[in-house]
Amino acid sequence: MANSIFQLVPAAGGWRLLDNGRPALWFPEMNGALETAKVMADARAAFGGEQASIQTQVGAGEFVQVAAYG
Repeated sequence: MANSIFQLVPAAGGWRLLDNGRPALWFPEMNGALETAKVMADARAAFGGEQASIQTQVGAGEFVQVAAYG
């Protein structure tokens, strides 16, 4: 089973959503980024059979996991 990692990182005055390290979307507020990441991770787990997690950056290169699916 593959793993997907969605990461939220501060960028350009907002938040960038990374999909397995690749830039996917940008949001002006973290809540929008997190809600979108939850939908994407849940869908990937439900329909793609993958484990998916969401991490947010809390320091320089430091991430914490905020949700997991699958």
